[in-house]
Amino acid sequence: MPIFTPIQIVKLIDLAKKKNRIAPIYLFIGPEQICKEKAKEIYEVLKEKNSFLEMYDLKIKEGQEAFLQIKGYQRSLFGIRKIYFILGAEHIPYEKGEEIVKSLKESNEIFSWFLISNTMDEIHPLYKYAFEKGAIILFTTKKEEDFLETELILKLKEYQKTMDKNTANLFLSLVGKDYHYFKGELSKLIFYTADKAIITEEDILDIIIPSEGDALYLLADLFFNHGPEKAYRLTLTLLDRKIEAPKILSYLYKYFKKMEILKEFLEKNPELAKEERYSNFNKKWEELKENPLIEIPKILLDTHPFVLFNMKKQLSKVKNFKLIFEELFRADLSIKKDFKNPGKIFGEFFLNLWFSFEKKY
Repeated sequence: MPIFTPIQIVKLIDLAKKKNRIAPIYLFIGPEQICKEKAKEIYEVLKEKNSFLEMYDLKIKEGQEAFLQIKGYQRSLFGIRKIYFILGAEHIPYEKGEEIVKSLKESNEIFSWFLISNTMDEIHPLYKYAFEKGAIILFTTKKEEDFLETELILKLKEYQKTMDKNTANLFLSLVGKDYHYFKGELSKLIFYTADKAIITEEDILDIIIPSEGDALYLLADLFFNHGPEKAYRLTLTLLDRKIEAPKILSYLYKYFKKMEILKEFLEKNPELAKEERYSNFNKKWEELKENPLIEIPKILLDTHPFVLFNMKKQLSKVKNFKLIFEELFRADLSIKKDFKNPGKIFGEFFLNLWFSFEKKY
C-alpha cells in the first residue's frame, strides 16, 4: 500500500474493515485539520477491532519531550494493537524514526502509526518505510477547499444524489473550511433530502445553517439574487438569534465596501472582469494571485473566489456606492439614535436599495 490520493481513503477503510489489512504506518501529508479527520476515519475501524491509543503533539515542547522518552514500543497487554497518533510528525528525528522502523520490522502486526505531517522528507526512515510497507496519503497537490469539494462529490455519489456546480459552490461557500462543520451540514442536507435525487440551491438555502459570518454573507447574496423580501426574512431570523442590528449593518457595510474594492480591482484587470464562467474566473484569479506584479487587496485575497465571482455578477446592478453607504448610515442612525424598530428599519433599507437599483442614475 504505497501512495494514495484523498479519494482513495475509502479503499483503505474498506481494506481495514473487511479484509483486516491494516498498515503499520499511515502517513498523512497536508493540512492538519483535514488529515486528522481522515486519519480518524481509519482509526475508528481499528477501535472496533480493540486497540489502545497513545497520542503525541510534536508541535509543542511538552509533546516532543514526552514522545522522545518512549522506548521499545512495548506490546500492549493481551496482544491488543497499540496505536500511536502523532501530530507534527515532521519533527520526529531521523534517529527516532530508525528506532520506530526497527520495532515495526520486529512486530508490525501489533503496532500502527498514524503520522500527521505538513511535509515529510522522502529520505526520512518513516517515509521510506511507509512507502514500502504502509500507506502515504497526500493532501498537498490541491488547495484546502478542493479537498472539501472532492469529499462532497464522494458523499453525494455514496447516497446517489447530485447537485450542479453552482449549487455545490453555494454549499461550500456557506459551510467554509471547517471540516467538522462541513461534515455535519452535509449529513443534515443528505438526511433532509432523502427523497430527492437532485439537490437544488433552494434546498441549500432552506436547510443549511451557516455560521454567523456566513449567515451575514448569505444575507447580501440573497438580496441580490432573490430580492428584498428573502433578505428581510433572513434579517428577522438573525435578529431572533440575538445578533444585534448594528452588527448586521456593520457586516453589510463591509460587504458593500468589498464590492467597491472589487470593482476598482476589476477595472484594473479587465481580463478577470470578462470571465462569465466560474471555472474560468477561478483559473484567471489564481494566475493573478501568482503574478508578483499584481497587487491584490488583502480583503479580496481572504475571500472565497466563488464569493468574488458572485459579487462580480452583482456589480452590474450597482451604479452608485455612495447611495448605498448613505442608506446604511441612515439605517444606523435610526436604530442607534432614534431607537426605531430594527426589523422595520431593515425592511425599509432593503426596499429603498432595491428600488434605487431599478432607477437609472
